[in-house]
Amino acid sequence: MKFNQWSKERIEQGTKVITSRKEMHTNDPDVAFILGKLPWGIIRDRLYIAEGAESPEELQEVIDKIFARRGYPVADNEEFYVHVLRR
Repeated sequence: MKFNQWSKERIEQGTKVITSRKEMHTNDPDVAFILGKLPWGIIRDRLYIAEGAESPEELQEVIDKIFARRGYPVADNEEFYVHVLRR
């Protein structure tokens, strides 16, 4: 699975244990299992620590940078598959 530098650092530190993706990565060796699809607002506000962020605002900044090319921020109702990473 591809990760940006922000995510790589947090995975190495052991603070990022999940990652949220638009598509399921069922056969990826980095993935232990997939929790399912959740709205971004829930992921940001309730799972930000497991995502490796210190605050929901930090996680929103990170995801907006990832999706910046589309020209608008990630909305609360957009759904993502939550992947639990292998340790």
